[in-house]
Amino acid sequence: MAKNTSKKPIRKSSTKRKKTTQLSTLKSFFRAAFKWGCLLALVASVPFSIWVWWLNGQVVSRFEGQKWQVPSEVYSAPIILKSGAPWKKADLERLLEETGYRFGRNSQKVGWAARSRTKLSAHLRSYVDHLGFHESQRRIFSFYRGVLQINALNGDAIDEARIEPQRIGFLYGGNTESRQILTYDQIPQPLLDILVAVEDKDFYHHWGISLTGIARALVVNLAHGARRQGGSTLTQQLVKNMYLSSERTYTRKLTEVIMSLLLEFHYSKQDIITAYMNEVYLAQVGNSALHGFAAASQHFFGRPLNELNIDEFALLVGMVKGPSLYNPQRSPERAKTRRNVVLTVLNHQGRLSQGDYQSLIKQPIRLADKKRERTVYGDYLDLVAMQLSRDFDENTLASENLKIYTGVDIRAQRAASQAMQRQVANLERGDRHLLGLQGAMVVTDRVSGQVRAIVGSSDQYYTGFNRALGAVRPIGSLVKPPLYLSALATGRYTWWTKVEDERLRFKVGSDIWAPENYDRRVHGEVHLYEAMAKSYNLATISLANQIGFDRVGDALRQLGVKRPFTMHPAMALGALELSPFEVSRLYQPIASQGQSSELGVVLAVMDQNNRLIKRFNRQTHVPFTDAVLAVTLDGMTKTPEIGTARAAKAALPNLTFAAKTGTTNQQKDSWYIGITGDYSTTVWLGDDDNVPLSITGSSGAQKVWIDFTSHVNSTSLPSRLPSGAGRFQVLNDSFEKAADRCDDKVSLAFVLGTEPKKSTSCFWPF
Repeated sequence: MAKNTSKKPIRKSSTKRKKTTQLSTLKSFFRAAFKWGCLLALVASVPFSIWVWWLNGQVVSRFEGQKWQVPSEVYSAPIILKSGAPWKKADLERLLEETGYRFGRNSQKVGWAARSRTKLSAHLRSYVDHLGFHESQRRIFSFYRGVLQINALNGDAIDEARIEPQRIGFLYGGNTESRQILTYDQIPQPLLDILVAVEDKDFYHHWGISLTGIARALVVNLAHGARRQGGSTLTQQLVKNMYLSSERTYTRKLTEVIMSLLLEFHYSKQDIITAYMNEVYLAQVGNSALHGFAAASQHFFGRPLNELNIDEFALLVGMVKGPSLYNPQRSPERAKTRRNVVLTVLNHQGRLSQGDYQSLIKQPIRLADKKRERTVYGDYLDLVAMQLSRDFDENTLASENLKIYTGVDIRAQRAASQAMQRQVANLERGDRHLLGLQGAMVVTDRVSGQVRAIVGSSDQYYTGFNRALGAVRPIGSLVKPPLYLSALATGRYTWWTKVEDERLRFKVGSDIWAPENYDRRVHGEVHLYEAMAKSYNLATISLANQIGFDRVGDALRQLGVKRPFTMHPAMALGALELSPFEVSRLYQPIASQGQSSELGVVLAVMDQNNRLIKRFNRQTHVPFTDAVLAVTLDGMTKTPEIGTARAAKAALPNLTFAAKTGTTNQQKDSWYIGITGDYSTTVWLGDDDNVPLSITGSSGAQKVWIDFTSHVNSTSLPSRLPSGAGRFQVLNDSFEKAADRCDDKVSLAFVLGTEPKKSTSCFWPF
């Protein structure tokens, strides 16, 4: 008993000691693990901290600096509507629709128009350009016998009204993104409310991430065994768009979370939602990625963002979930379904009444007409880029969101493109040998020289080869008006002066050059105005021979020909090679009667804060008097009256205009110059392979000009001549001023001092 009793304490003590040893060992292990864990955590926190510090720098530098590489925007000239100008009601209706105005019951809201049987009213938008701020205006337009009358609401007569400049394209350089930048104050509140309600209803309460959203997405994705739902906040979406790639890894997700927290730490909710509005990707348009709600509004609806309706806001917000999937241009029914889902969310959240909801889900999707997009202006944008390349580098144009204001007239540009396509198609249908016929067209403001339209191809879409700039071809008889100008400038010749239309031979090197008239006939002694109007080659070369070929060459250079050439007799009949753009510049001093000599493209460049960066001013210097230029222009009005442009006069009998046709050897080129009170227009038709054609200037290019002019409501040339010039009735067979009763007379313009000194009453008593 004693033995057993003595052993029990010993066993118990041994067990206790063993447990104490194990506990001590375990404590030592945890102590060591904690120690090493802390040490490892400390060591690991260094690169982690450096990484977070680096991410913080990325967040701040990108957000504070250049957030977006935004291409420069190119704008048209404002459309000026003038009382007294020829207008049809249907034409103005179409113009308002094309510029994004919506028709309703009234025009009380900016951007809206209304119509009655005889009148239109419109609340024209305000705008800012290089000339300053232009207030919105509500105007009433009436039409009486095809003439426009503009009135204010109180009935006061208004001289003119302006439709704001239209954005016609971008200058990308190497950039392929399209954006329009908004400030927070410019974001429509309904759009903000819809975006937050649908994409992140807790946006104003979280710190950049939503733990409940992440947990909910995790449960759904695990249940389906695939990624079915995202837990991203608007902040996380912005981070993904601005900073990260599209890969899906845990590292990228962790980066996204940390950057979102940092973004919320540094910036306000207003800053973040504004950046999101400008950054979100909404569509792919050709090679251009469409970013931001403002750019999407213009692309899909053709109107500013602040003029959209609730259902249109809902459509854009719905596209955020899948820009390609819900693109209304490609999948209109799917886009409408998605839009209605957004409207349903708004209804369930009490943001949309049941009545409004039922009305809005029935609304069709009305998109802008895509025919008015870049393809119409591609050739003009070439010209803009060419001019700006002298003053701005490509990277600046492609990234600084400059606003470039040009002189393009959207009505003239569209009319020119359509006229070229229609008439070339008609010519090809009439003669299969003309298949592949190409063309170019340059339209300038007659007075200012501003380029209003440019067409570089007869193709329907922008081809990349701009023949208005690049097709350098012989100009044929278009050389004649400058030649006659050089004769008039001597003071020894007038339009009444007679010259022999006879065959001449010229020795050119070792060859003999013997020109012929187009009809292969000679016409004897003719007046200069007849020789020019009927495009007599022999009379023209005879005149050039009299005044000297070098004088003709000097006149061409003085009028603006910068391309080097050597003057020889054939040059006087159009062997000179120029592009259509160069021909337009050659004729500008004549068309403007000395008011302009250079052609203008860009008017001004402004930054995104509407500060003027550069204004483009053109110098006008022509070493000819306004009087001799005006007399030359007046002489060109005889071409549609008695000469090779009579078809144009027959088509436009009430229009007073100047013209000249041109046809080169073997009819390889068809040219036409037409000058009205508004525009000076150059048209060229030809084959890229420079083969003979079955058309002349009269039967080809003239048809394009007639089509164009018929669609732009052109006005007649002013009858008044500048100081130093006068118009007189002169007998055809005697150099005398003729009374009204005289029969064989013609009205001609003269430089004062060269007109007839004698007069006749044509009264005979016997």
